[in-house]
Amino acid sequence: MLLSEDQLEQMHKRFPYPRFSSAEYERRYANIRKMMRELHLDCLLIIGGSAAYGRCWFNFRYVTNMMGKAEMASYCFFPKEGKPAVVTRPGHSLAGAMLARTAVGNIIIGKPSVLDGIVNEMRERGYDKGRVGIVEYDPYTSIPKNHWDFFTANLPQAEFLFVTKEFIAMRLLKSAEEIQFLERSAELGDIGLSAMQERVRPGMTEGEVFGIVHEAVLKAGGEMGMIQIGSCSMLDPDINDQRPRPVERVIGERDIINNELGIFYNGYEAQCGRPVFTGEPTAEYQAMFDIALEGYRRLVPTLYSGKSSDDSITAMEFIRSTGCEFYGGFLQGMLGANPRHEPQIGFDRVQSAEDRFLFDQDGRLVYQPGHVFTLQMHIVDQNHTRGLFVGDFFAIEENGPRCLNKFPLALVRAGN
Repeated sequence: MLLSEDQLEQMHKRFPYPRFSSAEYERRYANIRKMMRELHLDCLLIIGGSAAYGRCWFNFRYVTNMMGKAEMASYCFFPKEGKPAVVTRPGHSLAGAMLARTAVGNIIIGKPSVLDGIVNEMRERGYDKGRVGIVEYDPYTSIPKNHWDFFTANLPQAEFLFVTKEFIAMRLLKSAEEIQFLERSAELGDIGLSAMQERVRPGMTEGEVFGIVHEAVLKAGGEMGMIQIGSCSMLDPDINDQRPRPVERVIGERDIINNELGIFYNGYEAQCGRPVFTGEPTAEYQAMFDIALEGYRRLVPTLYSGKSSDDSITAMEFIRSTGCEFYGGFLQGMLGANPRHEPQIGFDRVQSAEDRFLFDQDGRLVYQPGHVFTLQMHIVDQNHTRGLFVGDFFAIEENGPRCLNKFPLALVRAGN
């Protein structure tokens, strides 16, 4: 199926999803082909699928703007010359409102399967004996084993290489247009926080709190993305982390509602969070919030071009004398809406193998304009029963770090 530019334009008008400009795709494709030349690749197979809040679409979506409905695996066939193609199955993906997302006019319908469609396309284009780069969901979540077996059995003379890390490294620095979409995601996160501040009341269920956020951000033009919320009594705390599904619990008069919001805007995710209280914060939670503020204010000055992850880690050493600790890292790189948040920076991330390919030979990530991070102060007590989350999204620019969120950096009292 080949969709003309006129057909794509009509579909875009009928189903007006947000989308990037043609110039942005030209920039992406040029960078991808530069990577392919350096690795001597003839084509790429870029997988996408429905998992991890929809984040497993992120590489596929980067080149096509497409995402499926419930498919576990669609592919983009990306040749070293010529136009890329979306390879998908018959059915849901071919509905007008689904195809209207695409920035790619060449749609290959896998018959009888997506895998057959890929193999046939590679044979027709003469790549069945070439070097084929596979871009996975992320470096630690590969393509299904049966896909690998099918490709290697049906294309025995092709050479297959996994190039996910190189692809992600190529995506690391954001364009001005990508930053604009991240700004919109940050705005949607602020809307979710404001909705909780205005509407949450004791007597509601935790599910109603989830519903308040979902309603607010979807009405404002966002995708569901990652919405994590967790409530407990401040007087008898039992959580240190927020959760992706509500429990059957009623919000009390002296509760804390931790939240971490990553609302997608066309596949781009800027995370934020503020603790929401239904009563006067206890002294313990007030002290934890003060520690979070201290960490936030120490960390921001390290986010200048030319500084590095070492500077950020040093700035956070103060936590060791507070009686509290960080739960996870304090900087999360957000490449789009990716399954993992490479690069991650924190005390417990130094030995991580997940994202070391993004760091230099000295184990540092040197900050540059175009880097983006969620700055998160996820503070927990040493018993891991009391926790508090504060987060905002930052872009590193020529003149320094810029926070994309506008929500006040303060405790949130529900109903105020």
